[in-house]
Formats: sequence, structure tokens, C-alpha cells
Amino acid sequence: MKHKPSALQGRRKHNNSDENLSERITFRLSPIERKALEEKAKERGLKLSLLCRLIVMRRKIPDRSPQTLQWIRDLVGMQNNLNQIAHHLNITKESDQWAIEAILFIAEEIKKAKTILTANNYE
Repeated sequence: MKHKPSALQGRRKHNNSDENLSERITFRLSPIERKALEEKAKERGLKLSLLCRLIVMRRKIPDRSPQTLQWIRDLVGMQNNLNQIAHHLNITKESDQWAIEAILFIAEEIKKAKTILTANNYE
């Protein structure tokens, strides 16, 4: 059985001849500007060249920082809790108000996170 990929998972890009990174553009920065860009790239878990390319092309800058990755793991845990609560409700066939509120809360948090993580925000 094939699993549908989660919206929280990164999709692997296929190599395209248009995306062959063979061209070079050089520009000058002050040492302070370079250090700021290097720090931002490090915070995001990206290479400096990729960060610059994303900024110039006005594309989404992904956040692959350890904090964000931990947040995603926490969300997956919440999703597992949601499945366990739903399973419990299906077995007992009783309407447990606490479980219903927990399901609604977890579902809303997952929806918010999905929106934030998949939003096309420019930085």
C-alpha cells in the first residue's frame, strides 16, 4: 500500500536541464553584510549560495533550523495523539466531550502549522 506524502514533508525536486546551475554572477558585499547573510543561512540550515539565489529570485526561504525540525516532530506526535483519540472514540462509541475538544484543538494546530510551513512567504 502506498502512503500519500504529507504536506509537511519536503518534496524531492527532479533534475531539470533549466535548473543546471552552471552560470555565475558575482557581486560585492561589505564584511558586515556577508556575515549577516552567512548567519541567516546558518540559522536556516542553508548554504550561502542557495540563500542568495532564493533572495534574488524572490522565492520562499525554507527554515530547516533545528528548532523548526523539532516543531515538525512535535506536530507529528500531536497527529499521532489525534489518531489515538479518534480510535478510542470509535471503539467506545461514546461521546466524550474532552476527547472531542482535544481532537478539535490538535486538528486546528496541525492546520495552522501546515499553513505556516507551506505558505509562500518571502523574507
